[in-house]
Amino acid sequence: MSPRTPREEESVSEVIDPHNPAHAKALQLLQERIIAWFTTVDAAGRPHAVPVWFFWHDGRVIVFSEADTVKVKHVRRGSPVLVHLDTGPFGSEVVILRGTATISERDAASWLAEFGEGYEKKYAAAIADYGVPLEGIAATFSTAIVFTPERLQTW
Repeated sequence: MSPRTPREEESVSEVIDPHNPAHAKALQLLQERIIAWFTTVDAAGRPHAVPVWFFWHDGRVIVFSEADTVKVKHVRRGSPVLVHLDTGPFGSEVVILRGTATISERDAASWLAEFGEGYEKKYAAAIADYGVPLEGIAATFSTAIVFTPERLQTW
């Protein structure tokens, strides 16, 4: 285990500093990557990790989900959350965010009214592969999870 460096742990007000080159790269990856791993824990502390589509919006990660999933149940219970991206070649391009998540009172369609064009552009190939238009995806995955990062680890 390597020691933490100042760039790996930041205060809440400085979670991602776009002037820090490692953070700027993390921001780029948060905007470009299409899959993130969303990890919660159950009441006994057992981890539950699932790959998700996500959208980086106003300093938060927005994830759409079916209402009855384990991750939604864990978030409703107040589980801590870890979001991380797949790494680049050979373990480079690491982005790990630790923070809190809430279930939005707004549904997916409401969020998409705000940033749908960017979401549809990011996921165009995935939406085509899924075979369901964005409106259908929003109807099926109607629950919006809003993840607020509190710590960033990157290298």
